Amino acid sequence: MKISWKTIGLVFAGGALGTLLRFSTSWGLDEMISVAIVNIVGSALIGWLNSDPRFASEGKRAFWAVGFSGGFTTMSALALLTSSGVIMLIQGAKSISDVFSSGPMTFFGILIAIFAASLLAYWGAHALTARLTGNEAAVSHDVEEVTE
Repeated sequence: MKISWKTIGLVFAGGALGTLLRFSTSWGLDEMISVAIVNIVGSALIGWLNSDPRFASEGKRAFWAVGFSGGFTTMSALALLTSSGVIMLIQGAKSISDVFSSGPMTFFGILIAIFAASLLAYWGAHALTARLTGNEAAVSHDVEEVTE
């Protein structure tokens, strides 16, 4: 992807929409459930976008895959929960429900499960879309993009 003002604008606009949608998912939901839903759905979305030839152009990829999906998914929130859980364990845990009332292993097990489910969602959506569209694109888009 070439960096240009157009690409930067598309990433910014997509990121703003994705972040807005991400923020709206946290209303009325537990923080951990919200992070899980957003990361799993967002990973599936990225898998679909990376294998659908209709999104192979630089502009569509910049807006949807990088901007929107990047703003929507919250792997940084997953990392923050992990690091805050570690710090709380070191300090004696006074919050995040005392690093979950059932213990730290459950807390970190849930984080690993979210990460694993996100990877499976990506791979599953990528494989399904590739099969449905007949596009056997590589998982990585380091190769030349498909022309429309």
